[in-house]
Amino acid sequence: MQAETRYVESNKINFQHALVVFFMVVCFVAAWWLTPKHTWFKHIGSPQFEQIVPKQFGDWAEVADADGGVIVDPEQQEAVNNLYTQVVSRVYVQKTTGRRIMLSLAYGDNQTFSKQLHRPEACYSSQGFKIENLHEQKLQLAGHPLVVNRMTGVIGQRIEQVTYWIRIGDKIISGPATALNKARMAMGLKGYVADGLLFRVSEVAGDAQLSYEVQDQFIQDFLKVLSPAQQLMLIGPVSK
Repeated sequence: MQAETRYVESNKINFQHALVVFFMVVCFVAAWWLTPKHTWFKHIGSPQFEQIVPKQFGDWAEVADADGGVIVDPEQQEAVNNLYTQVVSRVYVQKTTGRRIMLSLAYGDNQTFSKQLHRPEACYSSQGFKIENLHEQKLQLAGHPLVVNRMTGVIGQRIEQVTYWIRIGDKIISGPATALNKARMAMGLKGYVADGLLFRVSEVAGDAQLSYEVQDQFIQDFLKVLSPAQQLMLIGPVSK
């Protein structure tokens, strides 16, 4: 009887060991299967944004403006270099009005947790700006539906009106910060390591509504001069 009992217990232990090994193999296979095998930035053509962003278009021309953009200290600049593989910063003047629009484009070809894009409200806040009136707005820009984020950044006497959007892989992201994680995971399930693009325009101006109208015109004119392939790199596939 004791021998029979030991035999049953031995078989039970062996079965448990086999079950553990089976689940380990299943987990390994699932992890391998779910690990993205391709990169989205190669899928869309390894964009070179310094070449894509025109220096002149429509009523706009690039100008040198030392006081145009947000001041970044060396530590923050190091963080920017670690996060992004490409950064384009320019200031444009509208020839007919003299108004100045600042453009900042930050791109990361690998949106892992440690390399994830930072939202402008976080970056502005870290530099001492008070963020006001942060909200989303749905626009039709160059014939494309686009959800953008608006906000006002205030520091001292400087009031900056900001419009931005974020593309993760094949989608423009809206909603809370968790939306970036969901978009990245969705791209992973499609077999791609997501890239990420932050497109931001801003103007130092007190009148938010008037500034947003000028910014919208800037974006409209900007997108119109790009090819469909270049637009894909900025706003992803267009859904009507």
